[in-house]
Amino acid sequence: MKTRLFLTTMACAFAAAANANTITFGFLNHGHNVDLGSTFTFTQGGYSLTATGFTTAGLPTDLYAKFASGNKDETGLGTARGNDHEINSTDFIQLTLPTTSSSFLKSIYLGSVQPGEMARVYFTTTPGSLIGATLIGTMKGKDGSITIPNADKHGYIDIVAASGNVLLHSAVIDTIPDAGETLGLLGLAVTALGLLRWRLVRK
Repeated sequence: MKTRLFLTTMACAFAAAANANTITFGFLNHGHNVDLGSTFTFTQGGYSLTATGFTTAGLPTDLYAKFASGNKDETGLGTARGNDHEINSTDFIQLTLPTTSSSFLKSIYLGSVQPGEMARVYFTTTPGSLIGATLIGTMKGKDGSITIPNADKHGYIDIVAASGNVLLHSAVIDTIPDAGETLGLLGLAVTALGLLRWRLVRK
């Protein structure tokens, strides 16, 4: 009975280690209503995500962490250009996709997309430019999330306001367990199975 319980526990631990976890970046953990400069690396749970502001002409522009008390839809990452401090049609925010094998960008959530406004999300391998970028998804007249395709994991994600102004509300990354940790648990499980077999043979 104890052996069976031990094996069940090991199987659950291995399954938990093999599954990905999610980490959400909210972009406000370094201050509210502040200019963050043209490039800023956000950290959450030991993982990092870098955002850079650009004009559509390819020039750097500062990022802005916008906070509206009591209105989460008007809270998120925009640019410092203009009084609204949001992503306008003349600028965009570029996210550098994680380069480590242990994490990848899963989805982004857009905010402040009002009726008549439109946000577009692109994938590109070119820093600071929208030229040649591939459209991933469009958000029109409402807030919501856009999933990043599995194929688009190495390069950049661009968030653009096709009309009006919008915000990058949050981003979600999936984290993959460390290979050594997973293999270690697998080794323990195999050892436990071997002990169980030896015990059954002795009976």
